[in-house]
Amino acid sequence: MVLGDLDGTAEMLGFVLQSSPERMSASIVRRLTVLGRELGGPQYGGAAQAVHLRDRLQHTVVRASLPAAHPPELPT
Repeated sequence: MVLGDLDGTAEMLGFVLQSSPERMSASIVRRLTVLGRELGGPQYGGAAQAVHLRDRLQHTVVRASLPAAHPPELPT
């Protein structure tokens, strides 16, 4: 993303975006949130590719944040 290569960025994030919500730590969710904000910045000018990737990131963050994604641990 630093190089402005949104195709490469989307490809590199593909594994994370396809992962199940249960596998996403709070740290990953925070990083995806920050990245989504950056994609909304003026340097991308609302480019369709940036908007699409941002939407995918936001969808993933919402899925990972749902309570069903992180059920409470059962007592042992």
